[in-house]
Amino acid sequence: MRKPRLAFLSAYFGMYDDVMPKDFRQNQLQAAASLRDILALEFDVLDLGMISSPQSGREAGDELRRHSVDAIVYAPTMVAPPAWIMQAIAGSGRPIVIWNGPQIGRLPAVLTHEQATINTSLIGCLMLANCLHREGRWFVTTTGLLNRPADVERVRKTVRAAAAAGRLAQVAALRIGDPIPGYDDVMASEEALGLLGVREQSLALSDLNGALGGVDDGKAAALLANLGRRANWHVDDHPENLRSARLALALEELMRRHTADCGTVNCHSAFFRDNPEIGITACLGVSLLAEQGIPVSCTGDLPAALSMFLAELLSGRALYCEAYTMELETGLMLVAAGGEGDPRWAGPQGIKVVPNTYYKGCCGGGASLSFLLEPGPATLISMSPSKHGWKLAWATGEISEGRYQEMDGPNGMFRFDRTPIEEAASAWISSGATHHHALARGRLDVELRIVAGALGIDAIPI
Repeated sequence: MRKPRLAFLSAYFGMYDDVMPKDFRQNQLQAAASLRDILALEFDVLDLGMISSPQSGREAGDELRRHSVDAIVYAPTMVAPPAWIMQAIAGSGRPIVIWNGPQIGRLPAVLTHEQATINTSLIGCLMLANCLHREGRWFVTTTGLLNRPADVERVRKTVRAAAAAGRLAQVAALRIGDPIPGYDDVMASEEALGLLGVREQSLALSDLNGALGGVDDGKAAALLANLGRRANWHVDDHPENLRSARLALALEELMRRHTADCGTVNCHSAFFRDNPEIGITACLGVSLLAEQGIPVSCTGDLPAALSMFLAELLSGRALYCEAYTMELETGLMLVAAGGEGDPRWAGPQGIKVVPNTYYKGCCGGGASLSFLLEPGPATLISMSPSKHGWKLAWATGEISEGRYQEMDGPNGMFRFDRTPIEEAASAWISSGATHHHALARGRLDVELRIVAGALGIDAIPI
């Protein structure tokens, strides 16, 4: 998955040049560059420069229209006319982050008017925010000093979330198989996807079979050998491993060929388990795609894939899973998958590649991943369309332990931050979450509120 792309711009107002020191403009340029450089450590930054006139605002707008970005960050170092910035961003509908980044943390004992002007980033932020409100444009604000790590992390969280929302609005998704008949809670119409900006492409059975036919046994054997050499990976010797490796490479090629950001498969269909050309589940393939940052859900559940996409963007890992059952005596809930899983979620016990005997196909049990989840903070995420638009539900908590190696699939015990478990489980059901979820690393309450706001959809924190 590519880095999120940002457009960065600052502003300078020359009205004060006659009373300010000669190096004032250069110092403001350097201050803006310092803010930009912090973002460049994580993001791909398009620098639109220091806007200092109506003309430079128009030129920045022209430059922005020539590029595709996920979010816009405005970080003024001083007071400046907001009309210039509005001209620069007028042609983009991407989420806007206003970064109030003061240059100092404490004012001096003696302060002149000229010295105060150096630190008027707050005024510059207020001026643009007012104009955005007047136009009804969504934005989010963050404040932080460069020399305070907690501030910098808060800024990065905010920008990361805004960029995730902007990225989701440009997603290209690949579908290989329709949902299981009757699974209405995983459906998403073309119209519903269009509300987000998501584009879906469905493949024909012949496309899948053709891609599989293009993979030779030598490449599949090399893939299996590489997996066997990985630390903490244990690959069972099973007759269907080679078939699973071929399918994994075919899925990777299809995602690449169609430049898909995420996707969904339905293994319980004529495409996979009932397909004489394949005859197994795609667990190994979707797991290896997840490891590359390309989330693919099962049972044709595209809303779950979008939840996984958010989990990947915000936390760097995304587990497709279900909330199986509660353990009332301990306040824990079992979350698990049926053989597919992001290997980056594996705990220290390692990963076993085993045959999927629970979901056999006409050609046997394909290779699947079995591991216990790494303990630590986590967030369950679910996106779903509704009559009144999309809903984004999430529940923060932690994976307290991995427990059931015998399940032959990824699993762990989740503890809701909201307690007791009866209250949390009821709230999760009432949220309208799909029965397939994405598990992200970390507590993402701040980020997901921003995502929901940027997308203009209902936020349902649990």
